[in-house]
Amino acid sequence: MADMHRKLDINLYDTHIGIWQDDANDPSFQKEIFGPLIRLLHDHGWVVRADGLTRYRSLRPNYRLGWRGDLRVAIQISGRCIELVFWSGLAEPSNPNGLRYDFDKRKRAPYLDRVRIDLETRRILTWLRQRAALTISPPRHVPCGIGFGEMSADTYIDRSIRSSGHYVPELGRARFYNEPREQTSGDRRQLSHDSTVWFRDRKGRVLRGRAFYSLGQNWLVAAGRWGVYHVQHWDLFVAPPADLRGKSNARARRSRLEGELTRALRRDDYRRAEVLKQILFGNAPIYRIWSRKNDCYYAPNSSGYTSDALGAGRYMRDEAESEVRRVPHILSLVTPDGRHLRAEELDQAKAA
Repeated sequence: MADMHRKLDINLYDTHIGIWQDDANDPSFQKEIFGPLIRLLHDHGWVVRADGLTRYRSLRPNYRLGWRGDLRVAIQISGRCIELVFWSGLAEPSNPNGLRYDFDKRKRAPYLDRVRIDLETRRILTWLRQRAALTISPPRHVPCGIGFGEMSADTYIDRSIRSSGHYVPELGRARFYNEPREQTSGDRRQLSHDSTVWFRDRKGRVLRGRAFYSLGQNWLVAAGRWGVYHVQHWDLFVAPPADLRGKSNARARRSRLEGELTRALRRDDYRRAEVLKQILFGNAPIYRIWSRKNDCYYAPNSSGYTSDALGAGRYMRDEAESEVRRVPHILSLVTPDGRHLRAEELDQAKAA
């Protein structure tokens, strides 16, 4: 039976579980919740030890680190709060200090590890309900996807549209402020709220879904039960594309190949670099673009800047000239022999 005299607030976010009580000086919190919680994890197959990252010996009883298979959990008690944070040891790290300090731990974890984290969260909440009266605060921004506490695509889109300050109840959506343009698809047809459309995802694959007007040029597209995509109206198509199985990923392909070319040059693998250059540019000379405003080169695909000449974007002559002429007061063309040519110098060279 739950101890109704003990009231706990539960905060859930990503893979974080926060267990809070009102009295920070209650010694029974550690004895009746923190200690038994660690024993519960032991019963579920977790190995829990003192957290070696804790510098001070007097604080080590309050910090624990556990693991089971590829899953990890950090547990600590501080005053009136017990905090548990799960993460997967198989996730792709982005923080140089380790996976423990990465954001979006759920998103980075493999599917099976996300399911295991959800299961462990349910077990802990069920166990806590037997010991206290719980008040559970769900995440402020509930994600869309399959998992504990997550929404289906239809629920997520409906909540997003209704919570907007531009929502008009009579229309069931926001008002079109630039009606002809915001309703025009990429194939020059009229879009309507909750209509079937086709579009391409980030990998260039054609997907089919239902489009809901969000605001301005943006539409929310539900693809399947769990997929939500934010798409501009010019990237939506009312009629299906002719080649449904074809991928439109030329931009991603070029970025990947240029990255492989840079890596080959860094490790002095000139044979591989020559093969990649032939794939990208054939026998044409390579040019770069210099920004005098930023004192940097253009990155590949004209996306960002870099001070590293080896990692700078590589362009054909017509591509580089076109971009330099578009912003002549800022950009210069860098020739294969390292000369910087401004737009007026390009015109003089062409006239000569």
